[in-house]
Amino acid sequence: MASKNIDWIAVEGAYRAGVDSLRAIGDKYHLSEGMIRKKAKQQGWTRDPSSTKRAIVNAHFAGGAQGGTNEGTQCALETITNAAEDDIQDMERGLRVHRLCLKALEKAAEEATEAKEIKIITEAASLAVAGIRKIRGLDTPTPAEATDIDAAIEAELAKLAAGREAGVSPEAEGAQRA
Repeated sequence: MASKNIDWIAVEGAYRAGVDSLRAIGDKYHLSEGMIRKKAKQQGWTRDPSSTKRAIVNAHFAGGAQGGTNEGTQCALETITNAAEDDIQDMERGLRVHRLCLKALEKAAEEATEAKEIKIITEAASLAVAGIRKIRGLDTPTPAEATDIDAAIEAELAKLAAGREAGVSPEAEGAQRA
């Protein structure tokens, strides 16, 4: 394995991107995992694609831009940037869905007369607003808050599953949630 034939910039990019295992990177560039680890340690490479991707997504929603620091990280940034762009598109879809839900809930609230129906509408609206705020980064939830939201989603899914097992029709489920 002559190091003069190794594209270390590509190896560094693959390493930093964190998409492939060290074994896969080694196979691709004809290197051992140990050699990659040694070079990464010598050069101070870090393998944390999630925080880099998160920074790119946050910069997008904050109206900023993310720039590369040097040639060695450019390949990793391209890979992570592509994944971040997919996440941004998903988050924008999520915003549209939450906003559509709010509009539908507003119409339903105008016609609601029963207390139970009003309660469901207000709770759903609150969750939609919380989802929008979370996507937009307006609120940085604590781990406890994130657990509460996850627990609420799990509880709602459990209710739906129980209703289906009990033989509640999908139309009735929709009417109960409206």
